Order: sequence, then C-alpha cells, then structure tokens
Amino acid sequence: MSVRVHSVESRKGPASVIRDLRKGLDHGPLWRSFAWDEIQNRYRRSAVGIAWIGLSYLFFVLVIVIFFRGLAQADSQGYLYHVAVGYAAFTFMMGNITDGCEVFRTARTWIKSTSLPYSIYIYKSISRSLFTFALHLVAGLVVMICFGWRPSASILLTIPAIAIFLINAVWVQLFFGLLATRFNDIVHLVTTITRVLFFTTPIIWTIDQRTGLVRDLAMINPLTHFIEIFRAPLIGATIMPQSWPIVLALTALGWVAAIIVASAMTRRLPFWL
Repeated sequence: MSVRVHSVESRKGPASVIRDLRKGLDHGPLWRSFAWDEIQNRYRRSAVGIAWIGLSYLFFVLVIVIFFRGLAQADSQGYLYHVAVGYAAFTFMMGNITDGCEVFRTARTWIKSTSLPYSIYIYKSISRSLFTFALHLVAGLVVMICFGWRPSASILLTIPAIAIFLINAVWVQLFFGLLATRFNDIVHLVTTITRVLFFTTPIIWTIDQRTGLVRDLAMINPLTHFIEIFRAPLIGATIMPQSWPIVLALTALGWVAAIIVASAMTRRLPFWL
C-alpha cells in the first residue's frame, strides 16, 4: 500500500510525465505482449481470426468506391487509391482518439494494484492500433496493385509521416485518456465529433475538386493534413505545401497541452477510476 501511495504522490510536474513515458518504453516486451493477447482474444472463436481486420476494411473500401465514386469526379482507379489509403490513415488516427478515452479505464485493475508506468497502457493501445493499421494498409496495397498501382521512390516519404502518426498517438492517448477518466462526457463528445470528422475529411471525396465552405472546412480540419502527408506520396501525388508545417505545429502544440494536463492530473488518476 505504501508503495502505491508513494508512486501516486511522486507523479508531479512535467519531468515526471517525461520520466513515465521513458520508463514505459523500457517495458516494451510487456506492452507488446498485452497488445497481442488482446488482439488474439478478440478473434479467438472466429473462423478466419484476425483476417477479419483486413476483410472488413476491404469490404468498406470497395462499397465506398462503388457507391460514392461520383463525389470525386475521378477515375475508378485513382479514386480507389484515394479511399484505400485515406481510410486506413483516418481509422488509425481516430482509433487512437477513441481508444485513448478508454486507455486508463480499461486498465483500472492494473493501475490500482501495481506501480507500473501509466504509459505502458498507452503503448499497449497504440501497438494494437498499429497492428490494425498495418493490416489495413497491406490489404489496401494488395488491392491497389491488382488495379495497376506500382510503388515509386516517393513512397519513402511515408516513413516520416508514419513516425509523426506514432508521435502524435502518444500525446493523443495521454491527453484524452486523462480527460475522459476525469470527465465522463468527453467520451460522448469524442464519439459525436468522430462522426462529423468522417464527412469533413477528404476520404470519400477529393479536396481539389471542392470549393467554398466545404473546402474551407477541410483545410481547417487537422486530419486533412495528417492524411495528406501520408497518402500523397503513397499514391504518387504532391503534398500540399501547407500540410507539413501545420502537422508539425499541431504536433508541438499537442505535446505541450498533453504534458500540462498530465502534470496536473496524473497523480490523481487512481482515485478517479
């Protein structure tokens, strides 16, 4: 009991937040094992197992391409690339927000009974999301190859984009995890916003063929630029010049906000669960 109290009281200030995140990384085998076990348990009784992750994604993408191709006024091939890559990236980012709202709630037993770094539960959640993202991307690329897509040198530009995705996933889950644990309404707010973001993000439509309010809403939507830095090089398009500066600025602001929130709220996390 004394160990638990000492652990909680010591979690104060930005330095302790950074220390917790670093110590969590040192427990890599633990959170990777947790993530893999959760994935296996979810599909344990399924006939095709984790293949459902890729199959459900492909089914959704193909339905979108068939029914909404006219929204983009583009050829079927290009539209397929646009949707396949964009939806995979969108799912990963929104998954980290929604999972982040539950990241500490679902680990309440562990948090109350052990003194492990809180970041372990964040890394576990991100690992699970990253595995799903990888399956979505592989399934999408296979279909794209079947429709004529071939990789080019520009595909290397997706590497820094993925790195940015992961860097942002950490602060997103830390930020929303703490807020949702303290304020229950955050979960419902995020669910509502998620539904809106799907339609205001250029996934089933292309931004270059939109004007006025629709384009303005898309351009102030952060997800537009995060998806852009990943999708454009993968499908052989040019990244919008403003996307990388916006992404880097939002990444810095997000980390500052997360560290401030974590510094103020982390020490009371066990009492809110």
